[in-house]
Amino acid sequence: MRKPVIALLIVGAWVALLPPLFTHGSCTAEFDTATAELARVRPELGTLESAEAYLRSHAIPHQILTAERCESAPPREVESCPGGPTLLAAIPVKGRICSFYRDDRVRVQLGFNSHLQLVKLQTDMRPYRVLKSEMFGFELDWGK
Repeated sequence: MRKPVIALLIVGAWVALLPPLFTHGSCTAEFDTATAELARVRPELGTLESAEAYLRSHAIPHQILTAERCESAPPREVESCPGGPTLLAAIPVKGRICSFYRDDRVRVQLGFNSHLQLVKLQTDMRPYRVLKSEMFGFELDWGK
């Protein structure tokens, strides 16, 4: 009785690891699509007010990080403070495999200067992992 249970656990673990190997780049494509869309509408995001209106109209959850808070205690994902407020947004990832094995959102940072003009647009998503075997000479993209 123990051997079939152990065998089922091993097979179950392998099955759980397989889906991210067959995304065919869909996770990266989703990230690239979100990044390209934001780059395309960058003129519409030119001021803090218009950027907030754009995010609200597309139902993208966001929050404003004040310049003072950014300087004194920036969140871990903020690399640099632009001198004014920073809009932090999260675009949900649609692919279930991507959201489970890689990242459930594309993080967006819109940095504004003291005149509330957009000076920085950054998108981030956790990178995919690469499974390598030097001994067998193969490389697999996991969750790409």
